[in-house]
Amino acid sequence: MPWSSLEQLWKRAIDPKNADSNDANWDQTIKTLYDIGISMEDALRFLYFEKPDFKTFKIWIENRKRNAVYATSDLIENVLSEKDLEFWDQNGYVVVKNVISKKDCDDTQKAIWEYLKMDPNKKESWYNQHENQRGLMLNFSDHETLNRNRFSPKIKKAYEQLYKTKNIYKTIDKVSFNPPETAHFTFMGSPLHWDMSLKKPLTFGLQGLLYLTDCGSNDGAFHCVPGFHNQINQWLDELEPHENPRTKALQTLKAKPIIGNAGDFIIWHNALPHCATPNKGENPRMVQYLTYLPNNYNAAGEWV
Repeated sequence: MPWSSLEQLWKRAIDPKNADSNDANWDQTIKTLYDIGISMEDALRFLYFEKPDFKTFKIWIENRKRNAVYATSDLIENVLSEKDLEFWDQNGYVVVKNVISKKDCDDTQKAIWEYLKMDPNKKESWYNQHENQRGLMLNFSDHETLNRNRFSPKIKKAYEQLYKTKNIYKTIDKVSFNPPETAHFTFMGSPLHWDMSLKKPLTFGLQGLLYLTDCGSNDGAFHCVPGFHNQINQWLDELEPHENPRTKALQTLKAKPIIGNAGDFIIWHNALPHCATPNKGENPRMVQYLTYLPNNYNAAGEWV
């Protein structure tokens, strides 16, 4: 266990003045947590709220680490065909079908229902706000079925093909719960946005989500602006000095729904503006976010 980097994380939370603020060390700390199956949000919540000594933090880490019981099988065969890769080059996203089984989707749905303390057969319960819910996002990452999904060999292989390297690592991320809109409940998601800085040169990365429920165009589908990864640099250069690119995107760019069935996985280029959408369907949309990043990934720097 690389305790030195985890000790720096502990120091940052407990005594920021005496902690190492080096960005490279921070990146390594995040990778260390992901490698042992712990989300950054869970670690920081424990540190900030409990303010443990380092020995207690080490015990918490040992009790929470998960990856020792899982293994990712490497696929020899490619998941993405030449046609898929051509589509990717043009559109900046791709849908990988059936990366997990229907049973795993059902098990993950059940885990989310139980965590939320909601009854899938009682619609009135779907709108009871959970303490760990922020809009659509639910800070729920530590569960057997969520961990099993993260080790899907199809997902890993697709990321390897798009990054063109096997030197990648998985993140530990949240799930999303998007119930249907009603007369008393309106959509709480974010509008069209990027999850990266728009300061050039742009940092290349990929993002992904797993549909845990069938999702048509009116069921709160993921939306993105296809092909924008091929236009973004010129688009940014052509903005007027006073224009905010994030505001301009909301005013001028048109996103399209990316539909899929339970068990389908969407990967998109991080230069594509994207968003979730209001659920006009009959049942909640459930999603698990699952991203791999290259080992040399570094998103530190000025946020624009």
